[in-house]
Amino acid sequence: MLWLCPAVAAGAGALEPLLITHGPRELPRIALTFDLCQVPERPSGFDGQIVALLEREQVAATFFAGGDWLRTHPEEAGRLAANPRFELGNHSWGHPDLRHLSAAAIAAEIERTEAELVGVAGRTSRLFRLPFGTYDSETLQAVAASGMRIIQWDVVTGDPDPQMDAAAILREVRRGARNGSIIIMHANGRGWHTAEALPQILAWLRVRGYELVTVSELLGTSPASPPGRD
Repeated sequence: MLWLCPAVAAGAGALEPLLITHGPRELPRIALTFDLCQVPERPSGFDGQIVALLEREQVAATFFAGGDWLRTHPEEAGRLAANPRFELGNHSWGHPDLRHLSAAAIAAEIERTEAELVGVAGRTSRLFRLPFGTYDSETLQAVAASGMRIIQWDVVTGDPDPQMDAAAILREVRRGARNGSIIIMHANGRGWHTAEALPQILAWLRVRGYELVTVSELLGTSPASPPGRD
């Protein structure tokens, strides 16, 4: 079952275990999100073409970064952190399927990544994206207990599939995008045709009057904050 709701505090630091798949449907606002993930034994890259286009077009975006990716890409992470139109979210440390981890191990994945975020960006994150998008009720409980909002999506571009060319990616966006949508893409070099498709995606969304915002802006929640502050 999927929910839409910015989580309300359930206790000291904890949030309701709600899976957020989109923002409010009343306004023509959409969040572009890009995953930056890798497993330690198989490092990934960084698609600078995507970031350069977003910078050039002054587009807001949210990047969900894995801790191990941050560790191996400190300069790239610093570039993202320095852009006020970008926000960084937490995507676990090593991109495991969290359904197979204990609550303590999930908390460690989140906390270790938060420490890496502080090192490269000087900020903590309130947003968490599930590796592979997989979860069960115990997973949601464990993530929410760490004070993270769990951000899924409602538009899947399929860009990790090399067979999804730019036309196919655009077709998925056109088919699914609506007010409040959260669109998932990848900027770790494994969104095979994302850089090629992105100019067409931006043009199509803008012609239809969509405002492109960060996930925090879409949900009307507080963005990442300096360590030690709410």
